[in-house]
Amino acid sequence: MIILMSIVKDYFVLSESRYGKNLIMFCKTLDGVYAYNHDRVYDAHIKHLKTLDCWGKYKRYTKTFGIPHPFCLDCTLISKT
Repeated sequence: MIILMSIVKDYFVLSESRYGKNLIMFCKTLDGVYAYNHDRVYDAHIKHLKTLDCWGKYKRYTKTFGIPHPFCLDCTLISKT
């Protein structure tokens, strides 16, 4: 049995501490609400994440406004504002 958990945030986030928890994340933006599978986006972009200072220091990447490219390519707009 697969159990999916969801988290709603006002910002985009990927973090090592959330990896492997099968989370569906929801991010509220000015365009609407986007959904993404945390582990799938993490897997697709971990090579890039490892090059970022924030990842080296905190093992976490956040974006306050919107979802940055190329992460947005792996997100789905589920509700338009």
